[in-house]
Amino acid sequence: MLFEAYPARNVIHREIWGREVFLFDASNRPVWQIAPEQGATDDMHRNFDATRPATDTFSAISNIDGRFYASRIGGDTFVIDMTTGAASYSGWART
Repeated sequence: MLFEAYPARNVIHREIWGREVFLFDASNRPVWQIAPEQGATDDMHRNFDATRPATDTFSAISNIDGRFYASRIGGDTFVIDMTTGAASYSGWART
């Protein structure tokens, strides 16, 4: 589940900012909240920098060949470990 805030409508959830992806079990209990590795890029011409603070929210979840990915609004894409919620940077994609 991707939980979205709407800053334009003054709906902001700072406690989950940048960690808006959740997995719930069949009884609607939370299993994990995404834990993306630190870092960001400006665009496809800048390498991912793990020392930069990440300020973008997640905007999409996709399943490609059985692997789940979460993409930030700025294009940084992470592969999600579906057991733990840990997310590792996998590349930049235009979103």
